[in-house]
Amino acid sequence: MISFSALIIAQGKEELLTKCLDSLRPNGEKWQLVIVANGQRLSEEFEAYLREMPVELTLIYSEVLLTPGKARNLGLESCLGEWIFFIHEDSYVLPHYWEVVLPLLKEPKMDVIGGPDTAAAGMNFFSRGLAVALSSPFCTGTTFARHRKLGRKMVFADEEKLSAGNLWVRKAALGEIKFPEDYTRSEDILFLQKLSAHHSGMFYHPRLMVARYRHENILTLFAPIFRSGYFRSRSMRENLSRDTLAFWLPSVFVLLHLIYFFRPEVFKSLTQLYLGIILAVSLGLSVKNRSFFSTPLVVVLHYFIVFTYGLGFLAERFKRLLGK
Repeated sequence: MISFSALIIAQGKEELLTKCLDSLRPNGEKWQLVIVANGQRLSEEFEAYLREMPVELTLIYSEVLLTPGKARNLGLESCLGEWIFFIHEDSYVLPHYWEVVLPLLKEPKMDVIGGPDTAAAGMNFFSRGLAVALSSPFCTGTTFARHRKLGRKMVFADEEKLSAGNLWVRKAALGEIKFPEDYTRSEDILFLQKLSAHHSGMFYHPRLMVARYRHENILTLFAPIFRSGYFRSRSMRENLSRDTLAFWLPSVFVLLHLIYFFRPEVFKSLTQLYLGIILAVSLGLSVKNRSFFSTPLVVVLHYFIVFTYGLGFLAERFKRLLGK
């Protein structure tokens, strides 16, 4: 029998967390639920619901809001299972998830296993469009496999395919590895890079899917996208993550806007070319996801996400230059 600990960082989304917990029902498996209430107490009603679950419960409270890495490290200290399952509070596992993952946990070559997320049921129009946009390589670059099934078979993986929102890690493979505690975003990049450096067997399975609820408007989307670019730049500059051209492209995209002030006709031609490509990609993805009418929104989100990510990337670089 495989034992595991499910580690969830809770920040007040009790309705969504209930859906998440209702999906964590592995038949006959011994497991532990570790919840870190990060900066916000759970309601008495929700605590009562937790204590009724047929699981070994560990509930940890932090009165102050911790960084994601620090909150996860705090939870890791209480995880007792052979495996640790990281999942977001606003996600839930899909049908057949357990019949896919449980046999994999018995394989000795497996140390890290993960899969993609997909759109959760019942989201609003904006959230559905966002889920479509995130699955595009023209929007999320080499990390698009985190948001859409890539192939049909399990493959070797790195941090570009995996994330801490749907991740299994063998506890024995952790050793002294922890999440960075001074990152407010993208902390899982460095965590996975450290695991890879220790020659852990890391795999991506396209059928290992969770559904995730997305941001409901563009205002709440700006900060996390900006911080993603910022901390990706920092991790690359500090040689903590792989420095590849793909992660520089959004910042180049931002700088290309300066052409408007010197060669507006060139800028116009580039804009038309870009819109043509993104419109075709957005239309194809929208139709594939049975969301044809979200195509204009998906086009806008392509531009917004890439531009905002590039701004964050450049902000970190300029901050370092000015600091020197």
